[in-house]
Amino acid sequence: MNSGPLKRLFCQATLLLFVLTVALTGPLMAWESKQELRAGIIGLDTSHAIAFTKMLNTGNPEGDLAGIRVVAAYPQGSKDIESSVSRVPGYTKQVREMGVEIVDSIDELMKKVDVVFLETNDGRPHLEQAIPVFQAGKPVFIDKPIAGSLTDAVALFELSRKYNTPMFSSSSLRFSKGAQRLRNGEEGKITKCSTHSPCSLEATHPDLYWYGIHGVETLFTVMGPGCQTAKRTVSNADRDEVVGKWSGGREGQFSGVRKGAPKGYGGTAVGKNGEVAVGGYDGYKPLLVEIAKFFRTGKPPVSEEETLEIYSFMEAADESKRQGGAEVSLESVLKKAKKAAHKKLSKLDLADSGSAATDNKLSAAEKAAGWKLLFNGKNYKGWKCSNGKSIAAPIEDGALVPYKSGGYLVVYDKPFSDFKFKCDVKMPEECNSGIFFRVGDLKNPVQTGFEAQVLSGKGTGMHDFGAIYDLVAPAANRASAPGEWTNIEITCKGPRVSVAVNGKLVASLNADEWTEPGRRLDGSKHKFKAAVKDFPREGYIGFQDHGHKVWYKNVKLLEL
Repeated sequence: MNSGPLKRLFCQATLLLFVLTVALTGPLMAWESKQELRAGIIGLDTSHAIAFTKMLNTGNPEGDLAGIRVVAAYPQGSKDIESSVSRVPGYTKQVREMGVEIVDSIDELMKKVDVVFLETNDGRPHLEQAIPVFQAGKPVFIDKPIAGSLTDAVALFELSRKYNTPMFSSSSLRFSKGAQRLRNGEEGKITKCSTHSPCSLEATHPDLYWYGIHGVETLFTVMGPGCQTAKRTVSNADRDEVVGKWSGGREGQFSGVRKGAPKGYGGTAVGKNGEVAVGGYDGYKPLLVEIAKFFRTGKPPVSEEETLEIYSFMEAADESKRQGGAEVSLESVLKKAKKAAHKKLSKLDLADSGSAATDNKLSAAEKAAGWKLLFNGKNYKGWKCSNGKSIAAPIEDGALVPYKSGGYLVVYDKPFSDFKFKCDVKMPEECNSGIFFRVGDLKNPVQTGFEAQVLSGKGTGMHDFGAIYDLVAPAANRASAPGEWTNIEITCKGPRVSVAVNGKLVASLNADEWTEPGRRLDGSKHKFKAAVKDFPREGYIGFQDHGHKVWYKNVKLLEL
């Protein structure tokens, strides 16, 4: 038999199979990463809003910028800084011409967008403007300055954790090529750095917040976190100079220039090859690329800790000025700001007080955002056992107890698809339970839904607290001690599933990437028969009875 034609046929079939495989599976992540996102802008009083809109809405954006479009904007920015207020009419006209709808409120904006640029030039309204964004669960980039005070900066991050909504803030100077080259270690460890930038003042803000932030952000990009003290060495009509001391004996200096030299943005740093240039301003695009990546992944390119250290440095510089040039610790000003932030959020009914008086109730802010209270702490209205039976277990001190309930799960009687779900859970010394969600078949919940693991101990395996059971291990075990309450929040949006514990994201997955039945992304085996991509995208939420007592309260859900 002549095998030549068969060999050619086999090779052609193999090639076709490879092409189909690439076409159907390879680009899946690319499609997901390029899935169009509707962006919204708050505040049309800064040129950044125009620059970002132009890069996203005109021409043919490529790479990370492709597939993100500014669709709506709420124009109100600063209410009393004339240089900002006067820009709004002209900038509103410009974004309209680029296809952006103008809306009358932030609440209306939230209905139309997936992600948010908070661009208001004035940092003082940022906290108020960000609250509905956090409550709506929309990832948000907050342009510089992050706020009008260190207190508000702390409060913003507290709310980001509370609502499990990612945010970050940065000057565009952070992502210049020169600063990134040094941050990435190309000159080894930097022992000394000096940066400069323009530093115009705005009476409503701390001295360096308004424009000095650019040079300060560059300084911290190069030096990294670890600054311990700040000292204002010069403060006059022409310039401000601040010296910071880092751990390990390293030193950084910022010069904010209003008159005289040096001009523009730049600086020098000392590394393994001696003194080198820091580099200057490379435009807005590098920052916008990082924002686009953040919008798609939810992973901030700058940590909360580093951002708060930057603003603590600037606040300590002001405190040093008030004390006649004394050296001021960053820790002292941050501690004061944290206390003030908690007090401020408490007045707004937004702080996590832990008070039992607010158990199983919606706050005013939660009501305004559309959260639903699923368990009232008094009876099991809306709940049943997964086998259809009534719940046999009594309510204990306002907590739902699945132990000896009469079914494998205690479930809410309505299925949900895209949502944020949160509750508080208390475990005894020995506990094994779980929160099931998107369960498609109540007769077979294990194989037709996800589970967020609730387990005593301090492990970080795929069956430990905060894991997406048997699929993704938690990055850290953040469960509170036995007998104490732990907050857990589960977010489902399309294929994306995440679990946060006590305000920190610990596990997440994109179901569309899990294409092989019984296999994790690394090829190891899991217990589920179906591919995770085929798990139901809508289903029931329930608490598991796995033979141990466990208590749940403050059970709330926000449909997305």
